[in-house]
Amino acid sequence: MTLRSRIRATGLIATAALATGLVVAPLASLAPADPVQAAGASVSVSVAGRPDLTGVADPTYLTELQLTGSGFQSIVNGFGGVYVLFGWVDGDGWQPSQGGSTGTDYRYVPDDESNPVGYASFVSFPGSSTEYAANGGILASDGTFSATLQIPGATFTSLDRSGAASEVDCTEVQCGIITIGAHGVPNANNETFTPIAFTDLYGSDPAAAVAAPVAEAPAAAEAATPVPTTTSYVTQPAVVAAADSTAQLIPLITGVIIGVGALVVLSIAFLVWAVLSGRKRQRALLAAASAPAAAAQEAK
Repeated sequence: MTLRSRIRATGLIATAALATGLVVAPLASLAPADPVQAAGASVSVSVAGRPDLTGVADPTYLTELQLTGSGFQSIVNGFGGVYVLFGWVDGDGWQPSQGGSTGTDYRYVPDDESNPVGYASFVSFPGSSTEYAANGGILASDGTFSATLQIPGATFTSLDRSGAASEVDCTEVQCGIITIGAHGVPNANNETFTPIAFTDLYGSDPAAAVAAPVAEAPAAAEAATPVPTTTSYVTQPAVVAAADSTAQLIPLITGVIIGVGALVVLSIAFLVWAVLSGRKRQRALLAAASAPAAAAQEAK
């Protein structure tokens, strides 16, 4: 069962597989939302790495948000869990438990399940049969969770049920973090909307990171002598392994060369001995053959 089909299902348990994308309805008659929160459940939002920047995102560039949920209903071994999304809701009654449906009463940034980039998070119930797909972690027994979510900016393209694209502009409508029951299982206890405001976080440099302010360095530190940089090959396992292998091969190669040399010397010595021995035997045989002839000559 895929993320996209689970989110758009509004029945009890959707078993349809993912075939198109995360679906939303055409953008029409959008107005600032003032949705009703589920009793007890809430989500706190801050920029990742900057806990002092809460409830905001950059209108132009990608922003990673750190989310912390509390007061959610955690069902041990329950089917599904909670979907955490970024998008827009149409006032009161948008919740699936109240008959609200995706594409009509709420819209969100779609994500590609085959190559997700973090636009949607699935927080699983503990022990759920789909816990393996929980890219947003597990909903603790006390109803808390922690997850991250990527916000593409103040505008995004959504898809309706037929796959037609439409634009959502969060500078004209109120957007925020949406939580709903996962896998098409409505759960009023876990339905929330947390508004997000858009503000310039990066300045004129789109590559700049949103970093905490850095205190001015003391003058003494500025005048300090720089520490020389050294290269340590210990931190390069491949180089070390190659060097060790070479060091181990040198004695082996040396031994082989010595052994081959000794074998050659022995072979040459054997050949010399064989030649000399052959000549010696040949002389002995000639001497033995000529001895009777010499004796006969002397007898005459």
